[in-house]
This record gives sequence, structure tokens and C-alpha cells, in this order.
Amino acid sequence: MLKLCKKLLYCSGLALSLSSAHVAHAAPTELTVSVWLPPTHSLVAGFIVPWLAEIEEQTEGRIKPRLLPKPVTNPAGHYDAARNGLVDITFISHAYYPGRFELTKLASLPLTGDHGEARSVAAWRIYDQYLKDAGEHRGVKLLSMYGHGPGLVMTSNKPVRTIEDFDGLKVRVGGGMAADVAQALNINPVVKPAPDSYELLSTGVVDGLFFPGESLAAFKLDEVVRHITRFPGGLYGDSHGLIMNQRAYDNLDPQDREILDRLSGEYAARMAGAAWGGADAGSLKAGQEKGVEIIDADEALVAAVRERTQRFEQAWLDAAAAKNIDGPAVLAEFREQLQQLDAEIDNRP
Repeated sequence: MLKLCKKLLYCSGLALSLSSAHVAHAAPTELTVSVWLPPTHSLVAGFIVPWLAEIEEQTEGRIKPRLLPKPVTNPAGHYDAARNGLVDITFISHAYYPGRFELTKLASLPLTGDHGEARSVAAWRIYDQYLKDAGEHRGVKLLSMYGHGPGLVMTSNKPVRTIEDFDGLKVRVGGGMAADVAQALNINPVVKPAPDSYELLSTGVVDGLFFPGESLAAFKLDEVVRHITRFPGGLYGDSHGLIMNQRAYDNLDPQDREILDRLSGEYAARMAGAAWGGADAGSLKAGQEKGVEIIDADEALVAAVRERTQRFEQAWLDAAAAKNIDGPAVLAEFREQLQQLDAEIDNRP
């Protein structure tokens, strides 16, 4: 009997030892990441790469993000790529999915915010508190949401100084609010992904582009753009969703899932918005040094744009009402947060 007990104790100890060794040497969880912007783009170099490094560091290597050398599909295909498990983590432009992200357009309304970081943080706070239950990101795990700085109009030959200068222009837009604004301004929108823009403008397929300031450098557009008109609060906005395959998220160890959650949400929104919007000033300055003319829209042009685009606010309110959301209250809170966040950024040393 004593020998049997000793044998059982030995076997139990051996099993426990092997189990502990397995836990100690468990293979890390690899998460594949696909991006459809150039590696030098501020969103990739200034946000995605350091954000992934932080995930690996804070999980002590238990999560190993792997940034793929090329995108797994075209830009608009990345939502389905994440949903179907072709990739674990990616980001999408909401503008590339017409009619799907109507509530998310709140973050893209014209003439609303001066800084990408402010727009990003306010957009995430509002979405997380009031809009997420509408299920616009169904089928994937939405980790965060962020946006770029004020949208501009860039042209190769004809500068935009008056509302009439928009008439008949062929302008590349990404879709979403940018396409809506283009139509309201009597522009002929050409809906194409951002990476196609240089070729479109350099070959004369379009007369101009809708982009934030950072894109001038990011896509080498300062070689083909000659005039830029900017508006207080931006001619339009755009937002991105940082998304993850739901099963990959659910399968994470609870400890690591908690760390990922902490590094997502508002944390990631602020980081991404600061990287994306923070590149505007330097890009525009570099463009000016290469001879690009920067035109600040005068009061008459701003007023004319406001008059032609004010219906988009009502359209958003109607979309909110259809989902039993108190649109006026949510819109007022969004604008209040934007104002406060813009002021905080402006007052930084």
C-alpha cells in the first residue's frame, strides 16, 4: 500500500511538472495584421507599428502580432477579410462601404473639427456610449475608431477660391461623406481608394482630390498637386474602424484580452488620431516649399459650403431617430467634446 501511494505521488508530481513546463513554454499567440496603406504612411509608421509593439511588450510576448508584407486584399475587402478570418487585425475606411455606416458619419460631418486627434477621441467616446448597439460593425470586433484631420480639396491646375470653382470638377473621393459633399458642391466624384490617387491625378483622369493634409506627402502628391484649399473644421471628414476577427479575439487568454482592451478604445483612438492628424502641418509645409499654393477659404466660400452641406446633419439625425437614438442630444455632446478636445490640443506647449 505504501509503495502504491509513493507511485501515485510520483506520477502526480510528474504530471504537474510536465503541465507547468507546458504552460511556461506555451507558444505565443500570433495575430496577423494586414494594412492597405504604404509602410511610410503616418497611420502605419506612427500608429500601427508602435501599437503592435506595445501589445507584444505588455503581454510579455504572449501575443506576437505579425504585420504582413502586403495586404491580403483590396482596401474595401478588408472588412470581410477580418470577418472571415483571412486576417486577425486590420483597419477599414468607413467611406468605402456605401450605405452601411450611416451612424458613423457623425465623425465625418463638414466644418466640425480642427484636429484629427480630437475628432478621433470624440468619435470613439460617442460611438462607444451611444451608437455601438446599432450593430454597424456586426461580424467583427471593433477595437477602436479614429479619424483624420480637416479634409481639403487639392487640385492640379484650377485653384478653388469661390463656390463656383467647384462646378464640374472631377475629384477623387473615398466615398462616404466626401462623396456626399462632392455632389452637394456640384463636383463629379470619382470614387477610388486612396492609393490610386497619384495615378488618377497625374494622368488627368481627375482634376483634384479630397484628402487631409498628411496625404500630400504620404502619397507623394506634392509632385502633381499645385493648389490646396482648406476650410475651418474641414470640408469633410473620414473615420476608420480598427477591427479584429471575433473568434481570434474570443480565443485570447483572458489576461491578454484585458491588456488588448486597455490598449484599444480611446487609447488607440487618441494614438491613431494624433499620428494621422499630427502629420498634416509638416506635410503642408513641405508642400509649400515645393511650390504648392495653400488657399484659406474666405467667409463667403465657407458660408456657401455650409449652406449646401447642412442637409447632411439632418440626414444623420434621421438615421439616429430610425435607431431610437436621441440624435440632437448626441450631436450636441459630440460637438461639445470636439470643442473641448480641440482647445486642449491648441493649448499644449
